[in-house]
Amino acid sequence: MKMHNLLKEKLEEKKYLVGAFVASCAPQNVEILAMNGMDFAILDMEHSPLGLETMVDMIRAAECYGMVAFPRVYTIETKLMRRVLDVGAHGIMLPMVNTPEEAKYIIDAVKFPPIGVRGMNSGRGPRWGAYPDYLREANDALFTIFQIETKQSVDNLEEIAKLEGSDVLFIGTGDLSLDMGHPGDLKHPEVAVAIDRVLEMCAKYNKIPGIVTSSPEAAAERVAQGFRIVTIMNDLGIFRSVTLDRINRTHELVSKLSL
Repeated sequence: MKMHNLLKEKLEEKKYLVGAFVASCAPQNVEILAMNGMDFAILDMEHSPLGLETMVDMIRAAECYGMVAFPRVYTIETKLMRRVLDVGAHGIMLPMVNTPEEAKYIIDAVKFPPIGVRGMNSGRGPRWGAYPDYLREANDALFTIFQIETKQSVDNLEEIAKLEGSDVLFIGTGDLSLDMGHPGDLKHPEVAVAIDRVLEMCAKYNKIPGIVTSSPEAAAERVAQGFRIVTIMNDLGIFRSVTLDRINRTHELVSKLSL
């Protein structure tokens, strides 16, 4: 067996990829997204109670339909970074990567020598020995996503982007605009310049640009701008809005009846 970088292989076939944040800790939600043709799912271990055992089931649900699934974990938790890869995550997303020192700290944790210092294992990651060249192939096959979410990260962007071992620079628009003093205002000149700066550094250092969006229209706008991976939803956010709309619509219709 040979390892594959599923995210990069998808990008060789498509000009852009559409994904979702999954905060529900529900493998069936991942499976439904995959059945519907979603390209990737970010399994949120930053803002949800998701644990490792459930995360593995979520990854398996994605794999059944060819969707890429990877967790987002805190940048300081190197033990967790290594464990999610050891149990078979396709890659990893790290929020709030602010300095090249933080970026190198992450790379050391998730990459094998000579790039990093991750220790070898024989678990689900290397498929219990079925990947005979796992130590050599994993550094390329397991992609690493750095989230750019603060003014400090933008100021240090070139030093972060030039490091070997990262694949994607992904803008968290909410936190970035908040940190810049313009919460939610993605059209503010300072925020817009920062977003353009990420695209520029990705092009210069051959990184994949990614960004959060919250609607099909916003996603299409970002793809036209040059972003290649975009998120369009959070599964719990969609559940809340759709159920609220259905409840309110039911009450509206019933209110018109003569009861």
